[in-house]
Amino acid sequence: MSALAWFIPEYLLLAGAFFALFAELIVRREGVAAAAGALFASLAALSALAIGVRPAAFGGVLELDQVSVTVRVVLATLSAVYLLWLAGRGMAPERSREAAAFVLLATLGGMLMVAARDLMVLFVSIELATMPAYLLMGYRRDDEHTLEGALKYFLLSMTTSLVMLYGFSFLFGIAGSTSFAAIAEAPGAGLLGAFSAVFVFVGLLAKMSAAPFHYWAPDAYAGASPASVAFVSTVPKLAGAAVMVRLAVILVPGVPALPTVFAVASLASMLLGNLAAFPQSDVRRLMAYSGVAHTGYMLLALSAGSAAGNAAAIYYTIAYAAPSMAIMLLAAEEGTAVDDFAGLAARRPAAAWTSVVLLLSLVGVPPMVGMFGKLVLFTAALDAGRLALVLVAVAMSVVSAGYYFRVLRAAFFVGGRAERVPRVLPAAVAVALLTAATLALGVFTGPLVRWLTAAF
Repeated sequence: MSALAWFIPEYLLLAGAFFALFAELIVRREGVAAAAGALFASLAALSALAIGVRPAAFGGVLELDQVSVTVRVVLATLSAVYLLWLAGRGMAPERSREAAAFVLLATLGGMLMVAARDLMVLFVSIELATMPAYLLMGYRRDDEHTLEGALKYFLLSMTTSLVMLYGFSFLFGIAGSTSFAAIAEAPGAGLLGAFSAVFVFVGLLAKMSAAPFHYWAPDAYAGASPASVAFVSTVPKLAGAAVMVRLAVILVPGVPALPTVFAVASLASMLLGNLAAFPQSDVRRLMAYSGVAHTGYMLLALSAGSAAGNAAAIYYTIAYAAPSMAIMLLAAEEGTAVDDFAGLAARRPAAAWTSVVLLLSLVGVPPMVGMFGKLVLFTAALDAGRLALVLVAVAMSVVSAGYYFRVLRAAFFVGGRAERVPRVLPAAVAVALLTAATLALGVFTGPLVRWLTAAF
């Protein structure tokens, strides 16, 4: 198999994006673009799994190791499930083909991000992954709050991208090459090397909405449609987590203080995210601050500075993505306020019990996958001597139960409207698949973590 064939999944996503733009004009049936996109994304996931691990290609700028393979499959699968939901529910019917194309292009960028082994390829891939996200967050063009939030997201993200690119230029100056391998082999550059690493990770921490670079997230999420938030808060973040881990592996040996930087960012994110989420009455803002907290947990694993910690960071982000996407899809169906979930158990019992599984997983209650994700990252952090941070993380997990249970309280113990949201089979199947993954993925924790650890 030639190196060109190793990237068949990316070709499929690109073809699907172009097809989605014109599908409804040809077939003239609402939802066909998203359905076709779901098919292309499913084929991309299957082909990525079949291609498996491959050595460096195209002069060493792309490579498929265990992390790349795993994240590629998960990204394509999440996008397929999301597009399946979109085919049933839609966002703006007259523009649903654009949403499907944006989702596929963002996923394409994310898959190239995790395979990149060169700074320039990585930067272009990051922009390909985030630019469609800007458009999805500002999808409702007639809503000034949506446009305000999308503009904040765009301006901060572009600014931090430039900061990150500035750090890349320092790394190029130190190593004389943009190749990850050359940067890893370059001797430490003292203060210049430390500055370059800080600039790089400032850009990535902002895209991951880690404190103190999280300010765009609550406003951007609150202005966007819940369906857009469901995608933007999960798929690009998973790709970003994999890139952070990859860059940490090559930069930590030359900048030994980086794990301490990750630890400080982890502490700030866990505290601010969980405490700020508590008083929120809008599910989108609640999940925005929750995302800050979960980024903090991921950084806790990354601060371990070990192969086990790196694998735990990626596994935890995967474990967080499925329930987070599903709960936002339910919010897209029911309403964006916590009070909109009132009476959910009476009018949609299946959806109410689904929300129990999803929210308990985000808290970290067994046997859901969230518990296994926290277990592996706490173990890695303890092995690295991060006992104090682990204790804070455990305490903040208890705090998170308070604001997640507010949603469950509304669903089960507060009376609400009697009318039901019309049942749509593709949307129901999409939420069911994400819920099943939340329940079943924990079974594969051991093999998957060992598989990811082998990449480091």
